[in-house]
Amino acid sequence: MREFTRKKDLLTNESLRGLFKSNFELANQAIRLARFYIKSGHEVNMDKLLGEIKRNPSEQYIKDLQKMEEEEEGS
Repeated sequence: MREFTRKKDLLTNESLRGLFKSNFELANQAIRLARFYIKSGHEVNMDKLLGEIKRNPSEQYIKDLQKMEEEEEGS
């Protein structure tokens, strides 16, 4: 039961509350990050996605990831 509660907490926005002005901004950030992962050939799941957003909630983070990928492709 304890494991279920922990997983349930990970899948809610409780741990992400306050990082974004609204749930729509959170959802848009998650969509952009998931698209980046999929385009770059990485597997993505909700745990990984929400954890990444929690660690790096800035929109600039996705831009930085895209820039690094473009630089790698150009090398």
